[in-house]
Amino acid sequence: MAEFARFLRGLTRLLDETAGWYAVFTLRDPEGMRACLDGTDVPPWDVVESLLHDLAGRRGEYAVRTAGPRARRLHEEAVAAYDARPGAPARLGDRLDMMLRERQYAALRERELRAALLAAAGGPDAARLADELAWARDDHVRSGARARELQGRLDALASAAVSRRFPGGGTGPYEREPDAGSAPRTSGTPVA
Repeated sequence: MAEFARFLRGLTRLLDETAGWYAVFTLRDPEGMRACLDGTDVPPWDVVESLLHDLAGRRGEYAVRTAGPRARRLHEEAVAAYDARPGAPARLGDRLDMMLRERQYAALRERELRAALLAAAGGPDAARLADELAWARDDHVRSGARARELQGRLDALASAAVSRRFPGGGTGPYEREPDAGSAPRTSGTPVA
């Protein structure tokens, strides 16, 4: 996690903290952003992608083509280290629950704003409502992506737990039919 945090700090030093997605993330969740920069948490991948988008705006696409693959690799390693900590499944489950609630709220907000925008039809509030609707859509898309990412991490932890319990990747002692010669017999009962 430390190497990814160093990478993230280096990336954000190249960005304008008053503009772009970096500004949005630090404004909306300053503690969360600080935790990621300090290396105590790992941001969702969509946050990293957005910061790379900011980098492209300041340094060009070549910078992203160079930094992007490294960002992905370091992010995956940081996620694996974070998820290897004790209590990770419970923490990830709590985050998933929160993200599903956020997604539900964003979908509701999107419907409400769409209706309000239709009612405003060119009125003085239309531009503000259109802007709020765009943010609600972004929140809905991001919360969905984050929920899928968290579910994938939980699934990977569950799969790893099964593999540790049953080496060889099986699901346990009953994963295949026993050979006819090894089937248990009770006296006087023919084997079918």
